[in-house]
Parts: sequence; C-alpha cells; structure tokens
Amino acid sequence: MPTYNYVAKAASGKYIKTQEFALSEYELKTRLARKNLTIISIKEASQAMRASIFRGRIKTSELVLFCKQLATMVKGGVPLLRAINSISGEIKNPMFRSALEEIGHLVKGGESLSAGFKKFPGLFSPLFTSIVEAGEKVGSLDTMLERLGAYLLARDRLNKKVIAAITYPAFVVVFFAVAMAVITLFLVPRFKAIYSGFGANLPFITQIVFSISDMVITNIWSVIIVTSVIAFFSYKYFFKSARGRRVLDSIIIKMPVLGPVIKDAALSKFSRTLATLLSQGIPIAVSLDLVSKASGNVVIEEAINKIKSLIMDGESMPEALRKTQIFPPLMIQMVMVGVESGSLPELLDKTADFYEDRVADFVATITTLIEPILIVSLGIIVGIVIIALYMPIFKLSQAASGK
Repeated sequence: MPTYNYVAKAASGKYIKTQEFALSEYELKTRLARKNLTIISIKEASQAMRASIFRGRIKTSELVLFCKQLATMVKGGVPLLRAINSISGEIKNPMFRSALEEIGHLVKGGESLSAGFKKFPGLFSPLFTSIVEAGEKVGSLDTMLERLGAYLLARDRLNKKVIAAITYPAFVVVFFAVAMAVITLFLVPRFKAIYSGFGANLPFITQIVFSISDMVITNIWSVIIVTSVIAFFSYKYFFKSARGRRVLDSIIIKMPVLGPVIKDAALSKFSRTLATLLSQGIPIAVSLDLVSKASGNVVIEEAINKIKSLIMDGESMPEALRKTQIFPPLMIQMVMVGVESGSLPELLDKTADFYEDRVADFVATITTLIEPILIVSLGIIVGIVIIALYMPIFKLSQAASGK
C-alpha cells in the first residue's frame, strides 16, 4: 500500500504535516475531506523514504504482548482482520501502530499475515515472519503465536542477564575514569600551584602524581585526537567489516571472564531458536539458516552455516555439531539423544534452559564478587592520589611543630 506525505490545514487554522497509508491518492483526499482538512500538498513517498520510516525498533515487550493478544483473539474465533484492527488501535508506539494498520489493509486485500509482516523487514525479523508463516500453513496460527511470544520473552530475559553482567563493571570503570580525569585535570594543578609557592622539596609520590598530571594536560589534545582516530577506525573495522566482526566476536567468546557467559548465552539462544522453529515443522535447513542470522555472533553464525552444509551432505546433526569444534559435549550429547528419540525440540528447549541458568548464576556470582573487588581497587588508587596530594601539607605541619 502506498505511503503519502501531505500538508493540510485544519478548520482551526493549524497546519498538519505527516504521512499516511492509502489505497490511492483519491482515497486519501476523500478521507482527509471527511476530517474537514484542506489539502495544501500531497505526494507519494519514495520507496527509500517509505523504508526509512519503518527502520526503527519495536520493543520486545510490545511484540510479546502483540503475539499474546493476537493468539488469544484468534483462538477465541475473532476474525484476523478484526483482531489486527482492534490491537492496532490500542498500541501507543506510532511506528508499530502504523505498520499494523497497513498490514490490516493488506490482509483485507487478501494477503496473508506473514506476507504483511514481510513488507516491514526493519520491524519484523525473518525468523518472526517465518514462524508466523509456518503457523498459517499448518492451520495453527494461535499456537504458533503463543510459542513465538514465549520465545521472544525468553530471549529478552536472556539478553537482559547478559547486559546486567556487563553493565555494572562498565559503569564503575567509566565512573572511575571520569573521577580520575577530573582529579588529574583540575584538582592536581591547583595543589601544584599552592606547593610551588613554598619552594620546598616535595615527596617522591607527589612528584610522580604532578608529573602524570603535567603530561596529560600538555598532551590533552593529542590524546583526544589519537583516541578519536583509533576509536573511529576500530569502529569501521570491527563493526562495519565482515573480517573485523569475525575477529571481534572471536575475541569476545575467548575472553577470560565474560567470554564463557557470552558463549553460554549464544548457545542458549541457538538452542531456543532452533527448538522453536523445529517444533513448528520448519525444515532443518531453513531453521538453521534463520538461526544463523539471529545468532548475533559471526563465529557462531559460521559454525551454524557449516552445520547446515554438513547436514545437507548427509552428515548427522550431532556429528556436524562436533566437527565445528564450537559446541560443547553436553549440547552434542543432548542433540544426539533428541535425534535418536525423536524429541529434538524438547531436548533443545531443556538445553536452552540449562545454559540460561548458567548465565543467571554467573550474573549473580559476578555481581557479588566484582563489587567489592572494584570498590577496593578504586579505593586504593584514589587513596594513593589523595595521600600524594596531602602529604606535603602533613610534612609542613610537622616542620612547623618542630620549630
């Protein structure tokens, strides 16, 4: 359905500039006339502009709620079009609401729900649309939506646990860096100016702190420029190039402390996503293709693609997992049992629960251990700086008392 940009004038004299969907320009003009709006200009948006309008994000909580509401209404016998229109009218996110309104028009015109989702790849992932499409094909859209909502909720919960494991240490380190920068750039120079008037010999530790402060202040712009250049080229290499992403992701999963938890999170996401797709009858090759795109890690994605190739060549899934040398023996064993018993989706779900629990345990442990370690370490460093700044005052006081 076309998107139109228009400028109109309301009866109150207020000008309105926005975009709307319509079957045609005539249909939009008729709709605006009913609202007593005087059209100033109207023009169909280009495909690039239309795509940019829907390149934002929908919160996972909004998608989960949408899946649950739509599943409940479909299960209750409410016609799909009526259900979509009812839900879209209650959504506060304007981007999500507008997308659902257009999807409703597409469904009204005979399109399937999954076809409507595919019109908005920036909002709905291929995995999301594939699961919905599978539900439509087997006639169990309500069950598929319930499963999809549960999957999105579990994935969101896992992502929050990983973020929690990283955010706290990062916040403390950044706060410490800012505090040290303030001390080095503003506090230390004032103490140096005070002590320079005394003409006395300063303690060695104080001289070191003053020397570091002088070096930073003298070269501050060089440091800023060099840091900015390094940050820019690192971003271009590690985030904008396939080779750089692979190097970065390989480093991340091999990090001594955070690496294992990030890998466990990736394994949990792999197991949960694959279980969700296989349980709905999506072929293994298609499922692995979708899982690889949703992995979020280039190393894991390459391993999944290798698994797909090996399976297509006639290899069993457990053996394919083993040959990647990425997946641990426990997961390989669970997959082997699942393949032999014909309950692979169920065992993959249990595997996902296991790795998710490991991530949760790590987050709890790291929060408990890292807090005192960081506080003590930062306290020692700040204490050394404070002692270095006030030691000359103590010495002057002692000298004055001796006289």
